[in-house]
Amino acid sequence: MKIRAMITGMMVLLGILLISQGCSKTKTYKISEPGKETATLTYPAFIEIGSFDGQSVEGMLSHIIYEGKREVIFPAGQHSVDFRYYDMWDIDDNDHEKVYSDYITLRFDAKPGNRYAIKVAAPKSRKSAWKLANHFNADIIDEGTGNPVSH
Repeated sequence: MKIRAMITGMMVLLGILLISQGCSKTKTYKISEPGKETATLTYPAFIEIGSFDGQSVEGMLSHIIYEGKREVIFPAGQHSVDFRYYDMWDIDDNDHEKVYSDYITLRFDAKPGNRYAIKVAAPKSRKSAWKLANHFNADIIDEGTGNPVSH
């Protein structure tokens, strides 16, 4: 009985740790350690990055557990990002629907110390999510100027 209580307690602690990780404000993927020669790309939870310069930055587990804003820290210079719209929408209390677009590729030149963001309007309904998924388009903007930098 004591062993069962200890195992239950450890499982509860593990669950709390996983939930607290998932509730933090920003999930950061470090391709490079932050410094003077790095830049940052921030993106919302409904964007899934397939690759950054051909390198995977997020796994399925982090997408399931974590639902907040995400960011990638990387060396300054020319970069290519493959990403798509990906979200789950509730149909009713017992059912949900995955809505996702094809991947698009954007390229941009990151300056040292600058912050960039993937800019796309969040859909407000399942119907608008499908419209976004079927005609997915986004920009990478310089957060300092608000100007698009991707092509």
